[in-house]
Amino acid sequence: MKAVVKGLLVAAAGAVLVLAVPDAAAARGGSGGDETGSGYEVGVEVTFTGDGAPGGGGTVTVSIPPVCWWESVSPTMMDGSPVDSGDPAAVWEWFQEIRPFLSGHATAGRYEFPSEDVFLWAIAQEEAGNDMTWYAISTDSPDVKVCSPNITQVPEEHGGEVAQRYAPFAAGDPPAPAVDPETLAVEARDLMEIDEPVVDRNPKLTGLGDATFVNLHTWFWVVDPETVGGDTGTRTIRADVEGSDVWAEVTATTDGLSIASPNGARQCDPERAQVAWASGASDADGCTVQFTRASVAYPEGYPVTATTAWTATWEGQEEDGTAVGGDLDPLQREWPVNVPVAEVQTVVKGGN
Repeated sequence: MKAVVKGLLVAAAGAVLVLAVPDAAAARGGSGGDETGSGYEVGVEVTFTGDGAPGGGGTVTVSIPPVCWWESVSPTMMDGSPVDSGDPAAVWEWFQEIRPFLSGHATAGRYEFPSEDVFLWAIAQEEAGNDMTWYAISTDSPDVKVCSPNITQVPEEHGGEVAQRYAPFAAGDPPAPAVDPETLAVEARDLMEIDEPVVDRNPKLTGLGDATFVNLHTWFWVVDPETVGGDTGTRTIRADVEGSDVWAEVTATTDGLSIASPNGARQCDPERAQVAWASGASDADGCTVQFTRASVAYPEGYPVTATTAWTATWEGQEEDGTAVGGDLDPLQREWPVNVPVAEVQTVVKGGN
């Protein structure tokens, strides 16, 4: 993985030392992610479940903005020669060269690295035939703690705490990027499967172009009950990040089916929206609309829109087990249909 680095300047004993640290903006050209219109994104393995899960559920790779992630580093020796992050012995030599400068007011920088034992362990792994690479945490925010394997408490004049930023991992296999559960919830909401509320109706008089009549109770009902959330009026989707304790679950709730037209409208709760017309059924039980005028001004019939509006809430968990949640932007699904409305023709016969 190619990493472009920036310098962290540490002044000590009149010398200026450049430590190689991944730069969030510059690293966007690496293989770990992509620059998009809204910032850096990475591919994260997420398992989706629930009745609103895409394709019925499963594990897929989604592109999502991370809180922080790991990039391979490209440090340089004091003489400017590059150090291969895939050579643990060379990285150890580099660290020994810069370690004397991590003292005094720069002591806190020492805690960005692991103990010497970790350096020697990585060398031993490489010698045993296990390819190792040194990585460092990168982020678009100043806080890398969620990705760090170790947090060290230091005096307040040094910031109060220092997150370990450097660590060796098997080549090409650093830890998964850290994902904010609310960001994950927004992604799950956007992927939630809620179909448009396709409706059927009665009457549909075939001899009159499937028309209904003025002032007649015209029944509308959804063909698929799940488009109004079935019996509960809800749809759910849960997203679990693979290899992480982060998860988010989104619940979408609808108040039912809205039928709107230039002449006649109705709001029906989910249960009523599922009731199909049947011979002998009471109009009071169905989602019915009465059109008060014929649709003569609309050659194809009144433009009718069947709509479901869904509020969305979420709950989830951060990597450290903290429970979180809140509200998300609502969802809406629409399905248009034309409904011809005809006048009832009455034939009057005169007497002799």
